[in-house]
This record gives sequence, structure tokens and C-alpha cells, in this order.
Amino acid sequence: MRRGIYIAVAIIIAAAAGGGLYLIMRPRAGHIEEGVYVGMRAPDFTVTGVDGSTFKLSEHRGEIIVIEFSTMWCPYCTKQIEAFRKLAAELGEGVYLVSIDVDPSERPSGEWVRQMGITWFYGHSPEAGLLYKVTYVPMVIVVDDEGIIRYRGAYTP
Repeated sequence: MRRGIYIAVAIIIAAAAGGGLYLIMRPRAGHIEEGVYVGMRAPDFTVTGVDGSTFKLSEHRGEIIVIEFSTMWCPYCTKQIEAFRKLAAELGEGVYLVSIDVDPSERPSGEWVRQMGITWFYGHSPEAGLLYKVTYVPMVIVVDDEGIIRYRGAYTP
């Protein structure tokens, strides 16, 4: 009989300890971990555009940001430029399109960007590619108006 009481007390203590640990370790309301995957707060970065302008992610809170990581030599990336050209024409207020070339060996020129018909921000930053753990191109990341990553993957028009 006493053995049953000891087991019951041990279970109650373990449950209380587990519940207390959960309350201490759980994410606090409003706290979202920074990272580069869906559901995480997008890390801030700054990129200089081929036209000399700059893009800083944190300055665009309140807007939806579509970030395309690409290279000039990638055939899928150049096909994606055509799709993004259409997308750029359709985007409304509050949505911002950004393309970032991540090739460390070759920097795109303003002339190349004009020839490709790119009218949105186009920058070069291998560092941003490393920060966002870009493992293939083209890669698209959609950041919502609160800075949370809502999509990470390929763009399929």
C-alpha cells in the first residue's frame, strides 16, 4: 500500500517539475526566434544596389518583402527574371521586390540589370546569401509585414 502512495507522490512531483520547467522554458508572448526558416524572424541585412542605392530589411517593416537570391550565370534565374518582371508590374502598395546576386566571383553591372529589364532593387551580396543559408539558386524568401519569414523555397509562377 505504501509503495503505491510513494509512486503516486513521485508522479505528482515529476508532473509539477515538468510543468514548471515548461513555464520557464516556453517562448514568451511576442517573442519569435530570429533565423532563416519559415516562422522565424528574418535577420536584418543591408545590401548596396547596382545603382548605388541601399536596401535595409528593417527599414521596410510594415511591407511584404519578396527576396530573390540568384546569380547571373544561372539559367533558371534568368527565366525567373521574366516571371518577376510580370510580378513587379502586378505588385501593389506594401509589397517590395528585392533581387540579390550571391555569386562571390562576379558582380552584376547596372548595364546588365537594364538589359534584363529589371526595374526593382537589384544588389550584390554573397554575405546575405551566407546569412540566409542559400544553398541553391534561385531561392525566394517572403517576409511578412512584421518581419516573419512566411515562405522559403523555389519560385514557381
